[in-house]
Amino acid sequence: EGFIQSAHGFLARQQSRRTLHQMHSCGATCSRTFKFVDYGESYTGEGPSICADGLVKGAKLHLTHWSGNETPDEYKADLSTEIALRWTKLVDLDEKQKAEYEDAIVLNNHCDTDGILSVWTLLNPEKAVEYEDIMVKAAAAGDFEEWGFSDRGMQLEIAFSKLIEQAGSEAAAYDHILPQVEELLQDVSSREELWGAEMAKLDAELDDVLEGRIRTFRVEDSPSKFSHASGRIGDIGVLEHPLGCDKVQGPVVSRCFPHFVGTEGLGVSRLLLGMEQEGGGYVYSYELPGYAWADTISRPAITKPNVEKILQQLGPKWTAEGV
Repeated sequence: EGFIQSAHGFLARQQSRRTLHQMHSCGATCSRTFKFVDYGESYTGEGPSICADGLVKGAKLHLTHWSGNETPDEYKADLSTEIALRWTKLVDLDEKQKAEYEDAIVLNNHCDTDGILSVWTLLNPEKAVEYEDIMVKAAAAGDFEEWGFSDRGMQLEIAFSKLIEQAGSEAAAYDHILPQVEELLQDVSSREELWGAEMAKLDAELDDVLEGRIRTFRVEDSPSKFSHASGRIGDIGVLEHPLGCDKVQGPVVSRCFPHFVGTEGLGVSRLLLGMEQEGGGYVYSYELPGYAWADTISRPAITKPNVEKILQQLGPKWTAEGV
């Protein structure tokens, strides 16, 4: 049997939320504080508040890339970390807004790499600008499963994920991780105990691709008289897994079909992964790129496929999960 699923476990990751609340304050250069809000709950506090990643009802200002956000257009970017960094720079040009949010409550309702770095940016705006490049790479590795041509961003994503797991709950994770953010940004390479095993798995999967055991190719979306949508949907990236090779993880897929190398766009708008089975035949997974769930600016928006129509055409052996 085959199945259709999204390349990002976005819906599943939203379902389980803890009930702890933590408060953290800025350093000497900022008087903002952080508060964790249970997922699905509203913030009811008084005074200015900022939703940093996620969607928290009751927040006065949105700085998030989640679908349905009300982030002002002038701050929008692909990742919430990028949005927070952009706001910290531009707010200095707006004395009224700067004064209004100088002691704001920063809110989030989940904990992941992009969320941690968004919150940390708003609590430590001057320091954050120094680490902009690596923070954006780490946020993309986490939210979009993008493994850049440097390993540091992926190492940070894996390290933050391991620390979140160790904390026991998402709310407690902020208390545990926020004091460690700058140290990890400076020297994550020395914390191999946090990322070593997972990076080794990714390297082994990438070797399967580079050495030809897993075959990759692109089906170009060229205009055709046989399809009214041809030429407007985008290319499909295909990964063919032989018997004995597990389905590669999202970061490895991103290395096969990166969005940009230099100024040349190489990304795809659909992915088809085939896994050979005992006795012949394949299991197939038809996916969207890892960023497709988010409200993006530089990464091209991808229209959600008509899942019901696809399933009708493919037949009863196919199911839809997470799309």
